[in-house]
Amino acid sequence: MTVSGDSPTAPAGSLSPEAEAFVNSVGAATDLPAFVRNVRAIGSVAQNLDARVALLEDAIIQDVALTARILRIANSVALATAGPGASIESIKQAIMLLGYDRVQHLSMASSVFEKLEQDAPSVRDLMVESVLAANHGLQLALAVGYDRPEQAYLCALFRRLGEVVVACYRPRPYHTWLQHVLAGGSAHDGAEAAHFQFTFEEVGGALARRWGMPNGVVRTMRAFRGVSLEGDPLHAITQCSVDIARCLYGAVPAPRGVTVESIREQYAKAIGLDVQGMTECVAPALTEARPTLSSMQVDLEAWLAGHADSMAAARARQTDTQHGVFHAVPLVAQSPEDVEQEVLQGIRDRLAVYDHDTPREAQLREAVRQLVNHRQQETSGFSVGSVTDSTLRAACAAGYERGVLGISSEDFKLIRGRMGIGRGSTELARNFLLRPTPAFGPLGAALHLRSDLFIELTGADARLYGRDRLVKELAPSHFALLPLVLEAKLIGCLYFDSTMESVETTDTSRDLLCALRDQLVAAFARHRARTNDTAALTA
Repeated sequence: MTVSGDSPTAPAGSLSPEAEAFVNSVGAATDLPAFVRNVRAIGSVAQNLDARVALLEDAIIQDVALTARILRIANSVALATAGPGASIESIKQAIMLLGYDRVQHLSMASSVFEKLEQDAPSVRDLMVESVLAANHGLQLALAVGYDRPEQAYLCALFRRLGEVVVACYRPRPYHTWLQHVLAGGSAHDGAEAAHFQFTFEEVGGALARRWGMPNGVVRTMRAFRGVSLEGDPLHAITQCSVDIARCLYGAVPAPRGVTVESIREQYAKAIGLDVQGMTECVAPALTEARPTLSSMQVDLEAWLAGHADSMAAARARQTDTQHGVFHAVPLVAQSPEDVEQEVLQGIRDRLAVYDHDTPREAQLREAVRQLVNHRQQETSGFSVGSVTDSTLRAACAAGYERGVLGISSEDFKLIRGRMGIGRGSTELARNFLLRPTPAFGPLGAALHLRSDLFIELTGADARLYGRDRLVKELAPSHFALLPLVLEAKLIGCLYFDSTMESVETTDTSRDLLCALRDQLVAAFARHRARTNDTAALTA
């Protein structure tokens, strides 16, 4: 029996903006463990196979849990191929039996999995479920005589990587999603797209490719559609193991009519093992999972008992719902600090480094990142004056010649220039005057509607905005107008312009300029909150 090689997969189709932002933020937050970087470097450091084996062995034995896992898998293979009495007692023997590439992939991928945080209960439960699925996949592979059982282990371990990292790095949205499913919402693969604007499958596959996981792992992250590749049962083994683990150990009760027996019958032919043979794989899978779970500080018996209680409560709730008794989903109260952290997390997603940034886009991205860091650390760099200065300077670095901050009057009926930067900015700030009303012209109408403007004065835009009294006076070739809105009130605006062909407006640069504006609004909000606190203390 043969299996497709571990050559790199072809690039995946383009991700949605939301998925790309999430993948970039998680990819940066979950940097590869030092062990993985070391193992990747071995191939370039030592061209001789014996030298590479020695270096790989030395890297592995420094990780006790990883050493135990590789030895267990190697001994399972030895038992299946050589019969009782066969024993693998060293990592070098394991490498000789399994092959250098196979042990390297197993080591790298397992280390990535263990890098994820386990603090959130949802993450821990998903990881336990994944370990149980992995060991079930290993036992199925051994039972059917598959020649690369460690691949089956890895594929089942990482089949739900996307969901694990979402639960890990977006705990509150994931908790809301899980409560929705427990309350009867759709739980089929892909249903999460409506909640997160991406699927677990697409972000899992993208991260697996980024982290250099074996091709088989990436390929089997896609749902199995009933057709094996060139007679290779790996995909069917993976999906079967994951479906059985979800049915037995998942956080949501299995849909009506879905049982472990029905899953086995569904996959028996594709795997090449009868239902009885599949049933016999469960006990050794649980036995093999215990040491790994113990290294995660998980007592399997206690976890299974707690899971059984959770499932009983969930099924009782479903029965009540069928009889017209509805239970309100408990709301998790969010403190202002929690809300702030969620906002900052969303901004960090948008700030993830993109390789295709132009130099100007990269400068803008870095300017926003610095402001977010000041905001999170509550430094003096997040004062209104500092953020205004940083924002205006970043806009000039993006190609605008000058910029101005306009502030609303106390009755919010007039916006006057307050602070400027760039060539002629002093005169611009002194003459900058807008009324946020359609009667004042196109710029006034945009402020009235709280609309962002990025305008190149050519064609129809020249005819529309060229008649605005302020535009006539300033005579720019490009300009941007960004309202500052706080608690539904227009507190001011940012205006940037250029009289030369120096502005390269892209969707990315516009989004980043808006992100700078958002930081300025946040700085105003923080200033107002502190001013109110001071007033309350002195009252």
